[in-house]
Amino acid sequence: MLIVAGEALVDLVPREGEKDVYEASLGGSPYNVAIGLGRLNNVVAYAARLSQDSYGDRFVAGLKHSGVDLSFVERSREPSALAFVTPGTAASGPRYSFYLRGTSYDGAPPFPKVWPARISHLHVGSIAAMEGISGEATATAMQAAKGNISTSFDPNIRPLIIPPRADVLPVVEARVRLSTYVKASEEDLAWLYPGRSAAESAKAWATLGPKLVVLTRGAMGAEAWFGKHHVFAPVHKAPVVDTIGAGDSFMSALLTAIVADAALRPNPPDPHEEQVRGWLGFACKAAAFTCTRQGADPPTMAELDKFAG
Repeated sequence: MLIVAGEALVDLVPREGEKDVYEASLGGSPYNVAIGLGRLNNVVAYAARLSQDSYGDRFVAGLKHSGVDLSFVERSREPSALAFVTPGTAASGPRYSFYLRGTSYDGAPPFPKVWPARISHLHVGSIAAMEGISGEATATAMQAAKGNISTSFDPNIRPLIIPPRADVLPVVEARVRLSTYVKASEEDLAWLYPGRSAAESAKAWATLGPKLVVLTRGAMGAEAWFGKHHVFAPVHKAPVVDTIGAGDSFMSALLTAIVADAALRPNPPDPHEEQVRGWLGFACKAAAFTCTRQGADPPTMAELDKFAG
């Protein structure tokens, strides 16, 4: 079983052609990754606090519908967290404004006190992995996991809600050191390391301890660094309707491909170039599929099998 920990947010997206009218959809990077993993036939659980309000009920229903285990979900009395979304382009990606304080997000995620033997991997990311009580609990969980299960991390930087760069950078690098696999976008690394190319930053991260560091570059595809190796995978071409959730679909598909090669476990062997190229290609395909429809709506395995792009 894989566990995904982190925030679930109600994404409020402007309705096309109507000013100041928003449509609500379920989101939050870790929530999206859990949904994506479930739809790709993984055994996955989600660890988070979800509200008892109607949106919380929708989050629970969405997880169940995608086959995600709810054993580590805690229901809270606070309302669901909100994110106002401004859709972007294939190059820029969407922009967000967050409302988190006094919501179900505002507390420590319900990590198990003793990790069940059936758990083989922990994925963390985004705001909840770095900020406040949740960030502290995430660091503790990753430290407990190290050497016992594999881990992955996606910083998914949100500058408007996290602390200043000088405070965040050591937190991010500490999570990188505790991770087996790391994925970051060009935007993430540009914000963390202004004045240095994203490729240089990703290559530097690969020396901090992870088995693999992946850089996503939107319409330019994806790259990975591992040991002394570097691999590139082109974007999987498809008509773009919406880029929201594409990075999360990439993450869930990347983990799925690693699972298929039995490399999502404690102390996995070093990957080889063709293997990583296959992982990136599968992840790019899932991201491209997600861009063909509105919102963060990751594909099922059956949909990916039929998708030519």
